[in-house]
Amino acid sequence: MIFVETQNFASLPSLPNPYPVHTLTLTPPARERKPTKIVIGESLIDDLASALKTESFDRVVLLYDKGIEAIAQRIQKSLPSCISIPVPPGDASKSLQEVERITALMLDAGCTRNTLLICSGGGMLTDLGGFVAGVFMRGIACVLVPTSLLAVCDAAIGGKTAVNAGGRKNMIGTLSHPESVMIDLELLKKLPQAQFSEGLVEVIKIAAMVDAPFFSWLEENIGEVMKRTSTELSECVSRAIEAKVRIVEQDEHDRDTRLLLNFGHTIGHAVEALSRYKLSHGAAVSIGMIAEMKTLQSKDLKRVSDLLQAIAMPLSILDSMSADALWAVMLSDKKNENGAVRCAVPISIGEGAVKTLTGEQFLTLFP
Repeated sequence: MIFVETQNFASLPSLPNPYPVHTLTLTPPARERKPTKIVIGESLIDDLASALKTESFDRVVLLYDKGIEAIAQRIQKSLPSCISIPVPPGDASKSLQEVERITALMLDAGCTRNTLLICSGGGMLTDLGGFVAGVFMRGIACVLVPTSLLAVCDAAIGGKTAVNAGGRKNMIGTLSHPESVMIDLELLKKLPQAQFSEGLVEVIKIAAMVDAPFFSWLEENIGEVMKRTSTELSECVSRAIEAKVRIVEQDEHDRDTRLLLNFGHTIGHAVEALSRYKLSHGAAVSIGMIAEMKTLQSKDLKRVSDLLQAIAMPLSILDSMSADALWAVMLSDKKNENGAVRCAVPISIGEGAVKTLTGEQFLTLFP
């Protein structure tokens, strides 16, 4: 054995490196992505096997929110050999612990890189399931079957996946686009009214930021949309998705145009976190939209607030929340840089911009 007295290291003379330094560059090949197929129709979940050509996969896994058990049973009936993994409802399931649990179950079931993961539920489930698909064996095929309007028009479109961490929303995630998104309008017609209204918040958000004609259409047709009349519901969903698709195709990585979709979310996420997620995402974003427009003196505040009131969404920050606590959460948001809190707001309807929000401006919300 050789023993070295470490205290003598400092006294050793430095020796010249006898080897030249080589610098190499590795340029990965451009990643080819298949386009995501988005299908909008009725009764789609009753024939997923043929629509998705599931016979080309060695395993089919259905990951679903326990709160949609009846829908999951219909999907299972159309996919008799699928492996089913239920997920407890609620935002607490968007965690790395849940990812590990799901992954272990998939491994035990013999899943491989040629496995298809079908994710059915609201925004929580599509975020979580998309994340699992993106990281399991470095990526497997994924199909989203969103069951809430929020997931249909926002969470399931655009490839963003995430889980929560450190008490903050969506801090760990990937960009992992699904093979397809199957949108069954029949499921939206059966949603509780409050949940449907929460999804409409995201529809109003995107129209206010990038699509003035769509916003005007909503003002004229919000009554029929709320009744979920087939024609108006289909047009509402299609136009909202078309608007988001245009933005994602311009800016997949949130560097420019896609930042506009954060309207209402900077303050909204803080409100949601401080409520310990007892307040719904849609309600929190509604509050955030009005608060951000007020602090940054955006035009057309009344038009946005009138439309949110028409769908019975809250407009003001809860009295139980302190300015200091909200501001601290906002400062830690992943969308901020160099200590600046950024908010996306409409300068006018259809014309959005990203602006910096100061603590002084934010405090004007608290008399």
